[in-house]
Amino acid sequence: MIAEQRRERILREIVLRGRIEVADFARRTELSGMTIRRDLAVLAERGLIRRVHGGAVLPETADAPAAGARGIGTSSRPVATIGLIVPDAAYYFPPVIRGVGEAARGVGIRIVLGTTNYDPREEHHQLARLDAGGVDAIMLVTARPGLDDEATWQAIGGIRTPVVLVERSADGAPTTLRVDSVRSDHAFGAELAVDHLAARGHRGVGLLMRETATAPWVAQGHLRACRRHGMVDAPVATAPSPTWGDGSTSDVLRAFLDDCVASGVRAAVVLPDDLAVGLLGIVEGRGMRVPEDFALVAYDDEIASFATVPLTAVAPPKLAVGRRALEACLMRLEQREQAPAERIQLTPTIHVRQST
Repeated sequence: MIAEQRRERILREIVLRGRIEVADFARRTELSGMTIRRDLAVLAERGLIRRVHGGAVLPETADAPAAGARGIGTSSRPVATIGLIVPDAAYYFPPVIRGVGEAARGVGIRIVLGTTNYDPREEHHQLARLDAGGVDAIMLVTARPGLDDEATWQAIGGIRTPVVLVERSADGAPTTLRVDSVRSDHAFGAELAVDHLAARGHRGVGLLMRETATAPWVAQGHLRACRRHGMVDAPVATAPSPTWGDGSTSDVLRAFLDDCVASGVRAAVVLPDDLAVGLLGIVEGRGMRVPEDFALVAYDDEIASFATVPLTAVAPPKLAVGRRALEACLMRLEQREQAPAERIQLTPTIHVRQST
């Protein structure tokens, strides 16, 4: 590593963490303490840092990691580079990505995006690739939470870069694995939906879901809320992922509505929005009125408001999840092993429209 590259790295360390300890930095970088002290002397002569016992800090007039004489916090010299791995960049995840991006721009951080196409093997490859590329931290939206978790924990444990899980739980991770997580409390979101329908007199609420990473949490919340309200057993159904030219999803929607009507249930929570819009079409095709004859609450609130009857919908706090995940990365980079692992859950909200 040439001298200016070392000094750049030292300067980023001080900007990011507020100070640098020579002994700690030498241990982590395998540089000699003498080399680091010489570089600190050069940076101090340039007025970029102030020497203190055991290390250095920013000058008192330059506390913030923003563009200035140091040039740190600009697009060409970011404070840090953080990887973001998502299953895809469509439908659910753009607001999460946008939240990360907005927070990163505010503090001069560069984001590097990778997608896995819901393939756990590609997820592990992306983790290894970003780690080898020298990113400072990684935000990981696991491709298929609950499946192959052991392989995921091994992949995270096998890299040096700190990882923050996004929209997934760290439950089940080995206790020796230090990993932070930031996610929406989807079980709470499902309870919001059932509580909303119960307040409108419904004594049973069906649940229709597509198989997604969110579905298990939504099912837990739905069951918990139904039991709390003493509701009658209601139909629960899972729809397949849509396939071009395949009518199996429509068959599931019709069968689900038949089961609801047969059991006297006149309300349902549906994940995600497009499935709720499809069920709305089936309900209206039967000559039933929404919400008078059948009430619907969609889960996600991406396109729910555009339905023929605007759908009441539970909205996970996607932008906020992205922002908080970026903040968790910064906290981990600033405090390293000194900070306890965080498991942050943010609660969804419900937007009431005409379908209830």
